[in-house]
Amino acid sequence: MYVGKNIMPTRAGRLELPLTPHEIECIISWKEDVFWPDEVRLINKLRRALESSEPLTVSRVQLRIIWGWAEEEMGGHLGRPVLTTELRAIVTKLEPLLH
Repeated sequence: MYVGKNIMPTRAGRLELPLTPHEIECIISWKEDVFWPDEVRLINKLRRALESSEPLTVSRVQLRIIWGWAEEEMGGHLGRPVLTTELRAIVTKLEPLLH
């Protein structure tokens, strides 16, 4: 199954995300306070990915959580979405996986 350039499906529906350490740090910075257990687990997984050289793999649910955070970040200013260079790079890598 082809899911997009440089994005590979792994075992049991898990997806390997080709995010750079800087992009992972950006995602972590979007959520300074997390409440839900799924979000806590995801933030911990992102932190572990930064500490290790292993690729970041996520479930489809975790991908949707990250996408929701990205949508919050794109929230907009004066009716227009805000896309920083980092956010644009992250969205470009994640969007093909959502379909």
